[in-house]
Amino acid sequence: MNVSAAAPRQPLAAWLPIVVLGVGAGCISGLQPLLLDLLLKAGKLDVAAMGLAATAEAAGMAIAVTLAALCLPLQNLRKWALLALCAMALANTGTIFGSGGAIIALRFLNGLGAGVLLWVLVGMLARAPDPARLFAIYVTAQSVLGLCLSQAISGLVAPDFGHVGAYGLLLGLNALMLLAVPAMVDGFDAAAQGSRGLPGLRAVIVLLAMTAFLAGIMGLWVYLLPLLGAGGFAPDTAASAVSVGLAAQIAGGLLAALVGAHIGARTAWIAGIALAIGAIALMNGGGSAFLMLAGAALFGFVWIFVPPFHMPAVLAVDPSGRGAMLVGTAQLSGTVIGPLVAAPVVTAQGVSAVWTLSAAWLALSLALLAAAQFHKTPEERIPS
Repeated sequence: MNVSAAAPRQPLAAWLPIVVLGVGAGCISGLQPLLLDLLLKAGKLDVAAMGLAATAEAAGMAIAVTLAALCLPLQNLRKWALLALCAMALANTGTIFGSGGAIIALRFLNGLGAGVLLWVLVGMLARAPDPARLFAIYVTAQSVLGLCLSQAISGLVAPDFGHVGAYGLLLGLNALMLLAVPAMVDGFDAAAQGSRGLPGLRAVIVLLAMTAFLAGIMGLWVYLLPLLGAGGFAPDTAASAVSVGLAAQIAGGLLAALVGAHIGARTAWIAGIALAIGAIALMNGGGSAFLMLAGAALFGFVWIFVPPFHMPAVLAVDPSGRGAMLVGTAQLSGTVIGPLVAAPVVTAQGVSAVWTLSAAWLALSLALLAAAQFHKTPEERIPS
């Protein structure tokens, strides 16, 4: 069954609340360097625990989106969204007062709530006639929100209120997201549900390539401020790299939306890997602040430019939609595995080892993407 072909077209008003909830749930990943650094400065976490907290949050998201995709029909969505937002609000409130292991557990809870909202979003995207463009619009909106929040946190909230103000701001975002719940679609017709279950081997290889790509991105991003500090950059300059990277994400999303229907998934993916490795070289080259900021911008650009092409890539080898429903799982698993593997590496070899580790993940993504091309009929090959 071709899920995209089977999905009925819905009016914008029916899809927009789901996108809004997905944007609110997904924007936290880009804010991790700022949020975790505030917890570090407050003495709530040490450097190694920063990676564990990021891993726990991403793990909660990956577990929730995976179990929901495999086990739940896309019905009663308003109920699931309300429960998810309550979990996120509880987690953000607890993070203000907690420390150490309690914060790690609370970030896992927040990830569970966000994962449920992303499951609904992925279900919508998998049934869209142009998933690359819609995903690009989603990640662009997510980047805009992330940039606004980063500026608010670093420029307005953190100087006077620290982590309390930052997580209080996220709590306010959770309250605003509640307004979208009554307007969202409560379920999909049975004909548009698609197939649940595990995809075939080729789709699995493509999904693993997604995981490796996001592991390389997120494993570096959560340590960006300590990495730049170790490279000799002043704290204000390093903090500017986060804002520059988030701003460049908007450009990446907009370009993906513009060219999504005109460029092959494999071509975009391979180009993104090459650019990301170049960005690592710029940030770690020991050059000027200008070159470092250019690398941060390029890294943020690639982060958002490539993922919109993930779903078309897996749909090309698995039109049934089983692989497409696991795109969120693959991407979130990468955001889990990247910081998880980086944490012991940082402990054993120092934070600077993360540069090499990130490049290795990106190279693995390229190798898996190439492997997914072997032994296929022309109709099954990922468009390039």
